[in-house]
Amino acid sequence: MNRVLGVRARLAILVLGCVIPMATAAGFLLADYYQRGRQQLVNSTLTRAQAMAAELDREFDHNAAALQALATSRELHDGELAAFHTRATEALANLRADSLVLVGLDGSLALSTRRSYGSPLPKLPRTPLLAKILATGKPGVSALFPGPLAGKLIYTVGVPVRRDGQIVMTLNATAAPEQLDALLAAQQLPGSWRAGILDSQGKIAVRSHDSAHYVGKEATPALMQHIAQASDGGFEAHTLDGIPVYTVYSTAPRSRWVVAMGIPLDELTGALRHALAWLVAGTVAALALGLALAWRMGDAIAGSVQALMEPARAVGQGQLPVIPLQPLREANELRQALLDAAQQLRSAQASAQESADRLALAAESAELGLWVRDLEHNQVWASPLWRKLFGFQMEETVTVHAVMQRVHPDDRASAGAVLTAPRQRYHTEFRLLLADGNLRWISSRGSVEAGSGGQPRLVRGVSLDISERKQAELAILQKQQEVTHLSRVAMLGELSGALAHELNQPLTAILSNAQAAQRFLRAPQPALDEVTEILADIVAADRRAGDIIRRLRSLFGKKDTQQHPILASALATEVAALLRNDFINRGVALRLDVQVADAEVLADRVQVQQVLINLLVNACDAMAGCAPGTASVTLHCRRESDGMLGFVVSVCGPGIADGQLERIFDPFFSTKEHGMGLGLSICRNIATAHGGKLWAANLASGGAAFHLTLPEAA
Repeated sequence: MNRVLGVRARLAILVLGCVIPMATAAGFLLADYYQRGRQQLVNSTLTRAQAMAAELDREFDHNAAALQALATSRELHDGELAAFHTRATEALANLRADSLVLVGLDGSLALSTRRSYGSPLPKLPRTPLLAKILATGKPGVSALFPGPLAGKLIYTVGVPVRRDGQIVMTLNATAAPEQLDALLAAQQLPGSWRAGILDSQGKIAVRSHDSAHYVGKEATPALMQHIAQASDGGFEAHTLDGIPVYTVYSTAPRSRWVVAMGIPLDELTGALRHALAWLVAGTVAALALGLALAWRMGDAIAGSVQALMEPARAVGQGQLPVIPLQPLREANELRQALLDAAQQLRSAQASAQESADRLALAAESAELGLWVRDLEHNQVWASPLWRKLFGFQMEETVTVHAVMQRVHPDDRASAGAVLTAPRQRYHTEFRLLLADGNLRWISSRGSVEAGSGGQPRLVRGVSLDISERKQAELAILQKQQEVTHLSRVAMLGELSGALAHELNQPLTAILSNAQAAQRFLRAPQPALDEVTEILADIVAADRRAGDIIRRLRSLFGKKDTQQHPILASALATEVAALLRNDFINRGVALRLDVQVADAEVLADRVQVQQVLINLLVNACDAMAGCAPGTASVTLHCRRESDGMLGFVVSVCGPGIADGQLERIFDPFFSTKEHGMGLGLSICRNIATAHGGKLWAANLASGGAAFHLTLPEAA
């Protein structure tokens, strides 16, 4: 009792149960809202990066277009480089570039607007852009490289210069990476974000923070790895200066330069942390206020209940106490209920004796023996009828030991386990061995009354003579055994018919093969190869007969079949081989249509072969009476639409009467003159045991088809 929770504790639990789930749900909603906002920010940033990458390509394309127009100038075509130098210097004002240079096919500089015409110019040590333009014949953009004249990192946009259709040199616009600062500044990114532009080799060209320090350095390995895997994307990583960010990048489709933007993770998670902090603070405040109110309310309830405890004890003793009014409406209702109970208790005590008298009369009328066992004082009270049932005299003292001595020795252990250590409620039946040697069946029911400490105090029970009922039950049991025996005999008869029907097929195959072998041996020059093959068929049919007996016994005995993956085409081919001679002797053509050469079914080989053999033999029987050369049966093997493999045996002819399409699968129903009506019933049982189906349908073109579907092996 001390472990039972009080009103205050339960109200506190109620407050916790209300506030905590709501706070938890709010936390999940905040997290979901944050996640959606974060994803929206990432998506919009990726869109900005893609737009900036496209703008970067347009920047390069603008220079390339201007260079292509300049590359077709008359001065350059006629080789007047001095005049072209003047024109190129003038055109530089319309380009986003620092200088224009002409690069020969060997990498030598023929002209540069950084130097006056005729000044000596160096030869480029590496010319990857020149090689790319010569290979593709199209304009291109280089990666960053040290400029041979300026001595700083530059990039170039180059176009081919053609004479008579042949590329003779390239015209390049060189620019320092700072030319791209305006493109980055136009994005107006937040000051805490990190952004940059990488060349096609992954080197930093422009950066939003400390650009001069990082120009020419490679991007982080994580960014390089993601760029190699996809043109666009995002991931969490650290910048080169160690700031944790969510990086979003996009690769320009033509130049393959990359725009990368880094959103600080603090900005992505800061709002969530702030909201969760407020949520925790609000939850703690709500809990504190709720618990204080619950505790105060619990005081009022507990005080009212405790004030009613002493009056309730007085009512239990039959008194009519004076109970003061309480501060709670429910407590006053309980006060009135106690006063009403005191009045009712007095009336109940008056009627208790009357009820006891009626109970004794009812027990006597029902021939019930009543008894009460006092476990604390080890005393037994028994009614006169109970004493009569158990053979006790009225003055004789009744003890548990004396009762057990009257119980039949075979029932003494089970009855003693119940009567000497009864449970809350019990029911037991046992035999009494009377003094005259007769037996009496007793049904005893009882219940246990516990004391204040929870230990059993009293056991009350009734006993009834059920000897006549037991004799009737024994008679019914005898009849049930007889019915079971007759059922077993009927099942043996059905099983015998099934075995005879199923064994007839392999035995017929043995006979047909033996007759064929005799015909071969009577020939002047026997075909021993054919005879050998026929003898192998006879051996296989004999083994098959033994397998059929074992498989049918397993099937009718409700044992699991041995299912393995088997090639559906092999099943069809083996069955056709088994029935070849029988079909030849009966003048029926057997055709195979296998559409699934490598598909497997999960099945028992012998049982499925038996089903196919039964269907094919029935189809062959249906061909009786057809003109020679016209009788044919087709076995189709195909994959069905529901993932099953299907075997279809089709035969021409009049088909099956509509009223018999389902009846032909009933046991002992047959359309043959000497048929037993078990074959198709057994076949359907086998199909069902394999998780498949077997049914028949008439064909629109005439004839009928039997469909067998089995699960395809995984």
